[in-house]
Amino acid sequence: MSATAPRDGTSAGPEIGVGYRALTAESVLEFAAPFLDGVATSAVEISDGNLNVVFRVFGASGSVIVKQALPYLRVAGESWPLTRHRARIEADAIAIHDKLLPNVMPQLVHFDDAMSVLVLEDLSGHVTWREALIAGQAADGAAETTGEYSAAIILGTSDLLLPSRQRRSLRRGFVYSELCLVTEDLIFTAPYGEAESNRYDEAIAPLVQQLHRDRALRSAAAELRFAFKTRDEALIHGDLHSGSVMVAPGDHRVIDLEFAFFGPFGFDPGILLANLALSRLAHEAQGNHAYARTVDGYAAAYWASLSEHTRRLWDPSEPWYHQFLQHVLGDAARFMGMEMIRRIVGLAHAKDIDVLPDGARLQAQTRALAGGRALMVGPPTHSFDDIWFRAVGEDNLA
Repeated sequence: MSATAPRDGTSAGPEIGVGYRALTAESVLEFAAPFLDGVATSAVEISDGNLNVVFRVFGASGSVIVKQALPYLRVAGESWPLTRHRARIEADAIAIHDKLLPNVMPQLVHFDDAMSVLVLEDLSGHVTWREALIAGQAADGAAETTGEYSAAIILGTSDLLLPSRQRRSLRRGFVYSELCLVTEDLIFTAPYGEAESNRYDEAIAPLVQQLHRDRALRSAAAELRFAFKTRDEALIHGDLHSGSVMVAPGDHRVIDLEFAFFGPFGFDPGILLANLALSRLAHEAQGNHAYARTVDGYAAAYWASLSEHTRRLWDPSEPWYHQFLQHVLGDAARFMGMEMIRRIVGLAHAKDIDVLPDGARLQAQTRALAGGRALMVGPPTHSFDDIWFRAVGEDNLA
């Protein structure tokens, strides 16, 4: 299947397998009852992403999350069919990543392959990191935990620590999937041309046209797309943005692993740092300078934590740790730039900026596009401070 939705308005129809039925707020009660001491009393849909339908189901003594993969891309509808195998990918990735860093994944209570359903621990006392950032709330420790998680999966599923035979076996379960094709289209391809999936404010249309004519930028995007498709370095999360991290005082979790696959070391760090940069630009545009500095601190703490935990896991017999970290940093910078651009002109935007009033939104969008370009086509980066300044610094508008 092409990662691009049919252009003629037709559809092959959703993939309906034996034993599969789409859950509703009513039918999910019966499904979830065995995981709530046999009685489910109520359910509410809390879907907030582009792919799946998610319910919070309550019983007399607690609640669970029921997440079902639909046979199409939810944000686009049935005109964009999509395999439900992503549910199996997520269940397997949760199990593997939980072994590498316990107590950061949500507990997987049950997986139903035929129904493409995961029953998960309800993190009811948490909010997404994105929600906390938009509200200007503190999320102490979230950056450090997420940095430790990134280090654990980058090294723990790579040739640096994982025996070759075990790694080959693991790779067979996480090949370049249909969701990777979605990423390839929506992040690496569509934003750099007149794709039907793109959406952006009319006020920045001249900037978007300039972006489409930018040969250096389009060349950089094509090079990064090739790296994304061919560099199977580690079993990465594949969609590690601020909406994929749940935060609460003293407890931080990583969710939504259906995009997991063997990809480049720097992809996850780049995506997360890009979303923090977009939050920072949004607060700066609103005049929230103090909280913008707080977001600066979160980004620096994430990279410092990733660096420190990578060092702790590193095999001391390998004397090239600093070169490795520089490689990850350089990759992260360029993937960061791509994510910043696509969140402004592509299909899936960053709510941090979309909710701003017109003037502030235009300022943040303009700076995000400039920062993204500076990261993608600028000279090699040598430090985290360099990356962050390119992403959010005033002079990247020149």
